[in-house]
Amino acid sequence: MTMLRQEIPGYCTLCRSRCGTMNVVENGRLVAVKNNPDHPTGKATCLKGRAAPEIAHSARRLTTPLKRTAPRGAKDPGFVPISWEEALDTVAGRLSAIKAESGAESVAFSVTSPSSSTVSDNYDWIWRFIRTFGSPNAIFSTELCNWHKDYAHAFTFGCPTPTADYRNADVVILWGHNPSNVWLAQAEAISAAQARGARIVVIDPRQTATARTADLWLQVKPGTDAALAMGVSREMIARGLFNHDFVRDYSNAALLVREDNGLFLRGCDVGNAEKPGAYMVWNADEGRAVPLGTHSDETFLERSGPRAIAGVDGTIACRTAFDHFAEAVEPYDPETVERICGVRREQIPALAEMLGAAGAIAYHAWTGVAHHRNATQIERSIATLYALTDSFDKPGGNVRHPAHPVSKMHDVSMIPEETRKKALGLDRRPLGPPTEGWITGTDFCDAVLDEQPYAVRALFSFGSNLLVSQPHGGRGRQALEALDFHVHCNMFMNPTAEYADIILPVSVPWENEGLRVGFEISGSVAKIVKLEHAWRRLDGRNDDGFQVAPFPG
Repeated sequence: MTMLRQEIPGYCTLCRSRCGTMNVVENGRLVAVKNNPDHPTGKATCLKGRAAPEIAHSARRLTTPLKRTAPRGAKDPGFVPISWEEALDTVAGRLSAIKAESGAESVAFSVTSPSSSTVSDNYDWIWRFIRTFGSPNAIFSTELCNWHKDYAHAFTFGCPTPTADYRNADVVILWGHNPSNVWLAQAEAISAAQARGARIVVIDPRQTATARTADLWLQVKPGTDAALAMGVSREMIARGLFNHDFVRDYSNAALLVREDNGLFLRGCDVGNAEKPGAYMVWNADEGRAVPLGTHSDETFLERSGPRAIAGVDGTIACRTAFDHFAEAVEPYDPETVERICGVRREQIPALAEMLGAAGAIAYHAWTGVAHHRNATQIERSIATLYALTDSFDKPGGNVRHPAHPVSKMHDVSMIPEETRKKALGLDRRPLGPPTEGWITGTDFCDAVLDEQPYAVRALFSFGSNLLVSQPHGGRGRQALEALDFHVHCNMFMNPTAEYADIILPVSVPWENEGLRVGFEISGSVAKIVKLEHAWRRLDGRNDDGFQVAPFPG
């Protein structure tokens, strides 16, 4: 038999790195995945990516839709194969009936992370389906992974954490992030920066491979990162190491804040009829508050305490936002930070000096920050520390690259507003994940088992494994047993799928085409749009028309 060997260029979808790959196919069978040096993210391929053939050809793969025949909780679910027609008709009929009886909010969805699974190329389509169905309740684990960097960061900067331009940075900070294990394209860029002379800072309880070669490793106690960021900010302010011009011109540092209600002083408060909505700053030369943009000086840097401002209803005591921030970080001296965080006290001023001397600072904070109840406040502390530098959106810093003008396939606004208000947990976390229709596993269990604040009756899972990824596995099992209906999509059986009524098998990434718009890392790479060609068609023919084993099911 003639050996037909192909090397098909593509990219790996098994994690966030999206490494460029060469997929080796022999006689219609995927036999190897290796790095593609010609691709900007293809300098290396991890063990997970190289194991692709084992995933694609695993004997454990689900190959046909399955239906439960035994009650939930039975030792043997009694799954039997059924046709796709029966499976899809059952799923559509049951979900439609539950929605009609109890509302779209009574059906919850669960989606695995595109940063650590093969779901990335299907991600937008899945969310389009969820939004169109109209449910505000999707368990996405964003509160365990990316909420701080992609959403809470906007509380300070108005946008998600921009791309770290490692290659051009003077200082690289990896805060609870280990790219050598989770993002090889970033790791390669950091290595290039280090070879060029960039200094590396690792903030991590563990001595990772990068920490062993870093210029500064701060072994912080888990969950105390906010105190560390506040302590470094204190040192930068006390030593005058922050960028005065950037802080003055691009932050709210100079704005006057009312002591009585905590709001910014506005023109209407002082009788300025021409600019009633203007933010007010202090004019030291005139000894009065004036609208922002009409005066510029450095008086906001002084710890002056409250100023008496003549207002329309009497004297208003005000301080600058910078004064409030300086007061907030003041208690976090090196000795206090050492006691709270476990970081050696001399490392605090050392990091402050390093940041103050750097021309450009690039950083990334990920799950080491996300896996804590105070992740939002940790992120705000890190973001305000970063605001003391002038590295935002400049070469070598964290850069906002132009995005491709592609249409959005989904948005939470597709769900009616009245239904969005029913998102589980929104009343307790009005600025948190429920605003995007993302709920916690705990709230899901409460709604299923206690019908609080209402009953959730069904779950539609896309590759997720709630019993492993969410807390309180015992209560999670009780909730899965109590559901009226549960459908699960996956390549393999997992503990959560064992509780499903219907299981739907899915293809692996190498069996279908995928489209990637932008590969992050840098401006040039972010411009790349790449179509990944399938090595095997669902109709059983590969790209050259040769008959191969058809996709199961």
